[in-house]
Amino acid sequence: MIEETVAILYIDDDQDDLMIFGDSMGKLYPGITVITAESGEEGMAMLKNMEQDGQPFPALVVLDMNMPRMDGRQVLQEIKRKWDEIPVVIFTTSSNQADIEFCKRFSTECITKPMNYKNLNNTIQLLVSHSKVPIS
Repeated sequence: MIEETVAILYIDDDQDDLMIFGDSMGKLYPGITVITAESGEEGMAMLKNMEQDGQPFPALVVLDMNMPRMDGRQVLQEIKRKWDEIPVVIFTTSSNQADIEFCKRFSTECITKPMNYKNLNNTIQLLVSHSKVPIS
């Protein structure tokens, strides 16, 4: 059970992934609001607006690695530089060792997207375990 209203920001350029993730989160954790951004730039703008408006940051940022323009590496570096207190998990199709090592340098977990919907619930639970979501 979630004790208070919390949000997770999911940044991914794939609209299907955003939709499936949001649906699965809603079923597993109905008390968590999923905020989505379709690009690294949009996600960064949302975080900047939250800061300027004095709104609480998300309990977790879930970030795709492979996006056009501002990719996950750039977004991760920027988040860690400006708001190191925000937990970030890279959620990607890549299992490239260089990507995993890059994430380790920023103390960030790199979780591979499951290949089927059946495994998504377990993966989402793993993602949430890296957050500041108060679940009892």
